[in-house]
Amino acid sequence: MKTVFSPLHAGHAGQMELVTSAIVPGFEKPSRAEFIKARVESEKLGPIIAPHEHDLAAAKRIHKSDYIDFLP
Repeated sequence: MKTVFSPLHAGHAGQMELVTSAIVPGFEKPSRAEFIKARVESEKLGPIIAPHEHDLAAAKRIHKSDYIDFLP
């Protein structure tokens, strides 16, 4: 299994999220990404690779241009 990991994941640290009509503390936090990375390493589940840019040609065939333009 390939795992894509970046130190930039630490920037995904939402404080709250909406779950079944309730605002709750955010589940996704940098510590969770680090925990998953450590577990992938300890269980030797496969390589951990850095993310890279992808050509959007395939996405453009199935998504509307408004959505593609919305992507960062």
